[in-house]
Amino acid sequence: MKKMDELQVENDRLRILARHDSLTGLLNRGAMEEEVGDLLKNKKGGIFLMLDVDHFKDINDVYGHLTGDLVLQELARIMGFLFFKKDIIGRMGGDEFAIFIPGEYRNELVDSKVERLHSRAVQAGKDMGIGNSLKLTIGADLVRKNDTFRTLYRRADLALRIGKQQRKKALYLYESSMEDCHPDSAARNELPAAPHDMRYICRQLKEPEFAHEAGSQDYRTFLAIFRFLERNLGRTGLNVQIILISVTDQFGSFVALEEREFLTGRLKDSICSSLRFGDLYTRYSSCQFLIMTPGAACENMEQIIMRIQKKFQESISDRKDIKLFFSFYPLQQTAPKKQDLL
Repeated sequence: MKKMDELQVENDRLRILARHDSLTGLLNRGAMEEEVGDLLKNKKGGIFLMLDVDHFKDINDVYGHLTGDLVLQELARIMGFLFFKKDIIGRMGGDEFAIFIPGEYRNELVDSKVERLHSRAVQAGKDMGIGNSLKLTIGADLVRKNDTFRTLYRRADLALRIGKQQRKKALYLYESSMEDCHPDSAARNELPAAPHDMRYICRQLKEPEFAHEAGSQDYRTFLAIFRFLERNLGRTGLNVQIILISVTDQFGSFVALEEREFLTGRLKDSICSSLRFGDLYTRYSSCQFLIMTPGAACENMEQIIMRIQKKFQESISDRKDIKLFFSFYPLQQTAPKKQDLL
């Protein structure tokens, strides 16, 4: 009898594992599809929300995949706290989550939950030492007649993707006009005619919305831009300054491991708010940042340093033992090797 009970416990455990995401503990995609599908078959109305993390790849590249995992776990915890037990929450894969709120849809209720979810995510990012990096975009749609999970999912996902392009607000409700903005639609309309190819490509390449702040890049992208500017320096005559900023203690040594995430988070905020939107920065190590300032001359460096230094010290006003150390390198053209000229 005891063995039968143990077998039942093990079967229950395996059943739970098969339906839940191992990282976040939320329902996995298959279980989410099954539960929402059952409610739709029973004519239960509601609203379906799709959400993902803006620039999640950058979080992984800059802060590491362990931090990325912690971000997903914290989002799962926040969603579990904000939504009711009757609401169905799942991880669809990667940094994408879905929430189904069954029953009558009320604008003010969903708007309030989305606003709280967004603000808690931003605060969680600050608490985790990644500054203002943790932001969400959410697409949603109401249940319609004869909906299946896949039809409802498709519309909410389309609203999410349109939202990712526009980035003007947190929540985007599906509208039929979004179908005309669907990338596949644009491709079908324009790609067959060769003269229109370039117009389509330019629309894909163009930055959807200029951010009025310095651009955060992963290190590989930063390096590629550096090398591109370096190769073309002779033709452009552009002044480009590279700055390395290190967070140190009062003796010039790197700060203790347990303090690095907090202090580099404060430094990142200071850098972002001190530079122009045409400047670039990347995290170089656990307590260092690299900055690239195209168009800035050597004499501009003191002003940039003073701004960053002032904002950083204001953010840690009680820590007189923490210092910033600055190193500089004016970008110079690398002469091509002889075989490159042949």
